[in-house]
Amino acid sequence: MTLSGKVTVAALLSGLAVLLGYVEFLIPVVPPIAGIKLGLGNIAVLLALRSSGSEHTAAGVMLTKILVSAALFAGMGGLPYSLAGGVTSLLTMSVLSRQSGHGKGKLSAAGLSAAGGAVHMAAQTAVAAWLTSAWEVLSLLPILTTVGTLTGLLNGVIVNMMERRAGQYFTGLFAKNRE
Repeated sequence: MTLSGKVTVAALLSGLAVLLGYVEFLIPVVPPIAGIKLGLGNIAVLLALRSSGSEHTAAGVMLTKILVSAALFAGMGGLPYSLAGGVTSLLTMSVLSRQSGHGKGKLSAAGLSAAGGAVHMAAQTAVAAWLTSAWEVLSLLPILTTVGTLTGLLNGVIVNMMERRAGQYFTGLFAKNRE
C-alpha cells in the first residue's frame, strides 16, 4: 500500500474514532462516579493497532480522537486525563501485542482491550489525584479499574466480531509494506 493509502486509512479510522466518541458523548452519564464511559472511540484505535501493526498509526488515531473530541465535545479541561489514559493504554496494548507475537498464544483484541481499559482508568485516576491533590480519589482504583477492564473487554469483543465478519479486510489494510 502506498503512503497516501496508509494515510487515508488512518484518517478514516481517526474519523471513526471521533464519530464513536460523539455517539458516546450523546449517551447520558448514569454512573455516580465521574470519568466512567464506554470508551467507544478506542475501538478505532485498537483496529488501527491490529490492522496496521504500527504503534505510530494507532498513536496518530488515538491523538486525533483525543484532541478533536476535547475540542468538540468534552472541553480542554479533560485533556490531561484523556492523554494520560490514552497513552498508557496504547503503550500497554502495544507491549502486550508484541509480547504475545503472531503465533499460538496471541492475545485477542478482547484481551488487549481489557488490559488497556484497566490501565487507562488507573492512569486517569492517578492524574486526577495529582492534579487535584485529592489523594483519596485513589481509593476508587479497584472500582474504576474493574469498570475499565469490563468496558475494554466489551470494546475488544466488538473488534473481534468486526475482524471475524470482515475477514481479512482489517488485517489486510496495511499488508503491503508494513510500517
